[in-house]
Amino acid sequence: MKRRIIFSLILIGFTAMSSQIVLMRELLIVFYGNELSFGITLASWLFWVGFGSLCIARWIAGKIKNEIVVFSLCEISLAFLLPLSVFWTRLIPAVLKFSPGEIMGVLPMGISAFILLAPICILSGFLFTLGCEIYRIADEAAVRIGHVYTFEAIGATAGGLLTSLFLIRFFSPLYIMFLIGLFNLLAAFLLLWKRKIFVFYTGIILTGFIFLVLSGGVDTLQDYSLARQWRTYGLLTSENSIYGNVAVVKRENLYSVFTNGVYAFSVPDEFTSELSAHFPLLEHPQPKDVLLIGGGSSGQLKEVLKHPVERVDYVELDPLIINLAKAYLPVNEALNDHRVKVIADMDGRLFIKRTTRKYDVMIINLPAPHTAQLNRFYTQEFYAEARDVLKDNGILSFSLSSNPNYISQEQVELYRTLRETLKEIFPDVKITPGGTNYFMASKNKDTLTLDWHLLMERLKQRNIETKYMREYYLYSELSKERIDSFQKRLTQSEGEALGSRMKPSLYYVNRDFRPIAYYYDLVLWNTYFSYNLKKLFKNINSKSIYVSFIFLYLFLLLPIWSGRIRRKIPNWGVLTCVATTGFSEMAFQIVTLLSFQVMYGYVYYKLGLILTSYMIGLIFGSRWITKSLKGIKNDYNLFIKTQGAIFIYPLILPMLFWIFSTLKGKCSFWLGSNAVFPFLPIIAGMIGGFQFPLANRLYIKTVRVEPGQSAGLTYGIDLFGSCLGAILIPAFLIPVIGIYTSCFLVAGLNLIGLMLLLWSRGVKYSL
Repeated sequence: MKRRIIFSLILIGFTAMSSQIVLMRELLIVFYGNELSFGITLASWLFWVGFGSLCIARWIAGKIKNEIVVFSLCEISLAFLLPLSVFWTRLIPAVLKFSPGEIMGVLPMGISAFILLAPICILSGFLFTLGCEIYRIADEAAVRIGHVYTFEAIGATAGGLLTSLFLIRFFSPLYIMFLIGLFNLLAAFLLLWKRKIFVFYTGIILTGFIFLVLSGGVDTLQDYSLARQWRTYGLLTSENSIYGNVAVVKRENLYSVFTNGVYAFSVPDEFTSELSAHFPLLEHPQPKDVLLIGGGSSGQLKEVLKHPVERVDYVELDPLIINLAKAYLPVNEALNDHRVKVIADMDGRLFIKRTTRKYDVMIINLPAPHTAQLNRFYTQEFYAEARDVLKDNGILSFSLSSNPNYISQEQVELYRTLRETLKEIFPDVKITPGGTNYFMASKNKDTLTLDWHLLMERLKQRNIETKYMREYYLYSELSKERIDSFQKRLTQSEGEALGSRMKPSLYYVNRDFRPIAYYYDLVLWNTYFSYNLKKLFKNINSKSIYVSFIFLYLFLLLPIWSGRIRRKIPNWGVLTCVATTGFSEMAFQIVTLLSFQVMYGYVYYKLGLILTSYMIGLIFGSRWITKSLKGIKNDYNLFIKTQGAIFIYPLILPMLFWIFSTLKGKCSFWLGSNAVFPFLPIIAGMIGGFQFPLANRLYIKTVRVEPGQSAGLTYGIDLFGSCLGAILIPAFLIPVIGIYTSCFLVAGLNLIGLMLLLWSRGVKYSL
């Protein structure tokens, strides 16, 4: 029985992490995949797991007579809920009457995620607390909780690695959920072995799952659910890679590609392909070497090759896009041209860091800075790197969609930050008006032009045949009146930016460690809906964030000022530290991931290693303290020292980020990307894993509750802290005040916890 219980406890973590990865990817396909949508989804997940642990489990902990049976029934319920959750996710657009690929607002997104994730997450939180009750191998309650916490971390580590690096590459999401459900049924079957009636019915369900998995029934269900998701299109294929989901659909003669549910491009779309290729290439008098980051699988590459270019380097992060383009799209001859070198499975920014070639024109064919990962291609640091690989008269170009006759104030803010950022690096910057705005920057002052006569003359000299890029179009888009009106709109002042007192021209500069552009894009996105949150986002600025944290610090310090609270809540300091640690641990992971992407590119395996390293640290920390609990005499002082380590850790991170961002050379690059950053989270994980069992021992010793009640309370508080961190840190703190300042504010939270612990020690002795 001992081995069966341990297997079930490990399976709790495995199920939670694996299903989280699958469902997060599925929800990002349905939702608008920026940091806010990701934060809402993750926060909903953490909230309900915390609710299941803190509320549900605490209400009934110690009242369940047959804990093994209840635990097994929960596992059986999970087996059904996991595949059903994939079905429900894919039905969200139909239920809410959204078209596939349509951008969803914050309100329907939040409601959908909150309702959808509730059953699975509540069960996950409940199973952890109940697991602390059924694991009776250890005598001391805190030791039992420490063992369960370790087992769950082991399962989560295995689930994260196996799912993200293997399962999602070779199996459909629905198939993965059935496999996880099958393991939960097997665990329930083993736990109920001596209970004949339960074993009989569990065996029947288990047999049904095995039949569906082996007979191809899951594939049939997968095809049906995808057909429902893409109901208004003819779905040709939907495949997953380690980078995300790529879907190819067809409507009449138009083929469209969606990446993670967001529209990428269509073929044939000669209008877009011509403009995106010819505008930047006509700006250069003799383009020979061209770098294309993204978009080459559409018709753009074909248009680029109409110019007298000698070489085109096409960089694409996800090779699946290229493979599906060759298999399904009618326009793919350009990919086989001898002048084209396709560089797949490579982050565009990482390629620029490593390449020794120089280019005449660099075309960034990526979406707007909707996310922090995309924002890396719109920062001052990136433009400096791009300048270094451009020739003397080289040109950098990217484009954003717009309204041809009206630009909102929110769009002006976004455009202004991109323009000011370009001006920090390039002496000549020009933006075209129109339905699509082309941002172009050159290393030389007199290279760029908006003279449509000159552009038309170059088009004729190169004998390029076009359908849309013609005299009438250039005359309309680049007329003097239109250019003047557009420039006047961009230069209109609106006062201080986001509450900053620095000069707007400096404040608007978008940087790697302060990605303000994607915050402006977030504000712009919210104006698309009738229930937009524009006013809320406008009021979130550096000043409001600092004031909010000051009030939070004062609130947490209430016991020091109030004698009534001091006596009623003797464990305020310990529970506060658990909450702030949950918030901080989430912050540590996010800032490390974003900083790694900024410096070393989007290397998926290394990002997976960073997340796994945190879980490994969690295992070591919880295992270490669990083994040592019996011999520890002064546990309160040890808890204080642990909190001190959590306070110091975020103060070290900015220094490390700054050092490695300034270092150059292959040796420092290898050291940072392969040694320091992938294993940096181990330290944070060890501190968090070390603190949790210790906090439970202190709480149980003071309040004298059952292990399940203590575990439910502390686990729930920890997750609620993480829930707040998942929303606030990536969506608001990092873009508005930057990574460095965010680390200092988090350190301040942990300092408050440390002060409470030091104060509480004196109060306990006095009481």
